[in-house]
Amino acid sequence: MKHYKTSLALLAVLCLPFAASAQYFMSGGIGYHVLSAENHTVEVTGKQNCTPYSGNINIPATVTYNGTIYDVVALGEEAFYWATLSRVTIPSSVTHIKRGCFLFATVPTTINVSASVTNIEALAFAANHLTNINVDESNPNYRTIDGMLFSKDTATLVECPMAKSGSVTLPQGTRHIASLAFAYCENITSVTLPESLVSIGYWAFVYNQHLNNVVIPSSVTHIAASPFTNCPALTNLSIDDGNTHYYMDGMMIYSAGGDTLVSAHKSADSVFLPSTLRVVNGFGGNSDVRYIHIPDGVNTIGREAFNGSSLVSIDLPSHLDFIDEYAFYYCQSLTRVGMPTTLDTMGEGCFHSCDHLTSIEIPNGLRTIPEAAFFMCNSLSNITWGDAVEVIDTCAFGDCSFTELTLPPTLRVVRQTAFIGDYMGRLNRLTFSAPVDTIEVDAFFRQPLEMLHLRNTVPPVTTDDGYGTYGCLDGTDVDSIFIPCGSLNVYLADSYWNQFADQYYDDCDGIDEIEDSRMKIDIYPNPASTSLTIEGLEGAVRVELVDMNGRVTQASSHSNNHAITFDVSNYARGTYFLRLHSPDGVVTRKVVLQ
Repeated sequence: MKHYKTSLALLAVLCLPFAASAQYFMSGGIGYHVLSAENHTVEVTGKQNCTPYSGNINIPATVTYNGTIYDVVALGEEAFYWATLSRVTIPSSVTHIKRGCFLFATVPTTINVSASVTNIEALAFAANHLTNINVDESNPNYRTIDGMLFSKDTATLVECPMAKSGSVTLPQGTRHIASLAFAYCENITSVTLPESLVSIGYWAFVYNQHLNNVVIPSSVTHIAASPFTNCPALTNLSIDDGNTHYYMDGMMIYSAGGDTLVSAHKSADSVFLPSTLRVVNGFGGNSDVRYIHIPDGVNTIGREAFNGSSLVSIDLPSHLDFIDEYAFYYCQSLTRVGMPTTLDTMGEGCFHSCDHLTSIEIPNGLRTIPEAAFFMCNSLSNITWGDAVEVIDTCAFGDCSFTELTLPPTLRVVRQTAFIGDYMGRLNRLTFSAPVDTIEVDAFFRQPLEMLHLRNTVPPVTTDDGYGTYGCLDGTDVDSIFIPCGSLNVYLADSYWNQFADQYYDDCDGIDEIEDSRMKIDIYPNPASTSLTIEGLEGAVRVELVDMNGRVTQASSHSNNHAITFDVSNYARGTYFLRLHSPDGVVTRKVVLQ
C-alpha cells in the first residue's frame, strides 16, 4: 500500500513537474495525462508542480490537445490531493476513479457518481466534509446505502465518506469490509457489524480517532493485518464467543492457532508475546507500548506493524528474515534496534522517520538497503555494514546526520537520491571501499561533500532522471575527488566526469586527503598565454605540465623552491593540467592557455 503520511522532504523528491513529460498537458486549468495515444484517451491528474486545485471544477468529457480530441476516461491517482473544491462535476465519459483521487481534499458534502463509473479504487473519496457518495441507481457495479459506497450486490463496503459521524450500522448481507473502507473517519464512534460479515480488510478502520465500540461477529473468518491502527479510543473491542478463527488477549487479536498477531492497537507498556507466534502485526499507532519481547520463532514483522508507535527499544528475534514496508515508520521514540544476522529482506521505508535512532548494524544477509529505509532518521550517524550489501536504494539514507561515511566493499549500485541531504546537508566526507558499477543521478543531492574518494580506475556509470538532470554529483558542491593513481586521463576523457578536472587528486600513495594543499599553491596567470607561474611550493616537489592526452609536456623538480615558471608561449591553445607531486601526495589543477 502506498503510504499516506509521506514527509514533505520525500514529496519534494517525488513531486516532479508533469510538464517535463510529453504525455502531460494542461487545458482549461486542469492537468491531463495521455493514457493511450492510439485510443485517444486521457486521465485527469494533479497540476504541474503539485499545486492543489481550488474552486469549481467542471471536468469535460473530451479535451483537445495539439489538434487531437481525447476522451476523458479516468480521474488519476491523487489527482485532487489537498484540493479545495466548492463544486466538482464528473462527466459520464469517466469509467475509472483511481486510488486517493480526492484524498484530503475539501469538497461539498455530496459527490455524484454517474452510471458509467465501473472501477473505484481505495481512498478515492477520502475527502473532508464529504458525507454522501451518491451513485446513480443505474450504475452496474456500485450503489449508495446511507451515504456509503457499496458494491452493487451490497456484499462489499467499498468506502465510507470521511465526514460521516456517530454510530454506523452495516446492512445485513454485507460480507466484506474493503481495505481502508473507514480510513480517516475520525467522527464515527461506533460501528455495528452484521452476522453476514466474513472479512475485514487491511487498515479497515485506520485513523478512526473517536471509534470506541466494535464487536466482531462469529461469522468473520478473515481479518487482514492491523485493521484498527491509530484507533486510540477503541476500548470496547470484542470478538463474539462463537468465533473459531480468532481470539483476544486484552486488546490484542490473534489467529486461532496463535501463530499470527493481527491487531494490537492498545497494550501494556511492556509486552511479552507468546512463543507460538510467527508473524507480528498491529502495533501501529499504539501509544502504550515501550518495550516488547518477540519470541525467537517469529520470522516476519508485518507491513506497518509498529508504525507511529511509542516503542523505545527492540531486539528483533534471531530467526527473523523479513521486515515488511514501513514496519517501524515514524517510531520517534525508538533509540535502539538489535538486528538479527538472519534478516535478508527489508521493505520500503521500514525505519523511515525514526528520529532518535543513532546507529544501526546491517545484517550480513541483507543485499539491498531498500527505498527510504532510513530516510529522515535525523540522528542516525553510525552504520556498521554487513558483508553482503550490493544496492543502496532511493532515499535509503536521505536526511541522516552522517558527517563522514565509508561505504562497504560489496557495494555495486547507489540509486538516485540515496543520500539526499536536507537543506542543512551534513555529509562532508564519503569514501567508497571498492569500485562500484553505478552511481545514479542526484545520489548525494544537497550534501556539502568536501571529499569524495572513489576506487574506480574507470569512472562509475551515472544516469539522468528523465527530466533533464544528469549525473550523480548534481546538486553537490564537491570539493575534492580522490581517484586511483594513473586514472586521471580516463576520468578526463569521460563526458560527465571531465567537468571535475579541478577537483581531482591522484591517490598514488593511498592518501585520502591533502591538508590545505590547494590553499598553499597559487597558479597565475590562468588563463595564460606566454608563461605560467606556480607559487607556494614547499619541500621537494616535482611539477608536470600535462596535455589532454596525458602526455607530460614539461617537468621540473625542485627542493625548497617557492616558485617556478613554465614557458608556454609556443604551446597550442587549450586545456592542460599541472600535476604536482610532493611527499604529501599528488595535486592536479586545470590551466587554460589562450
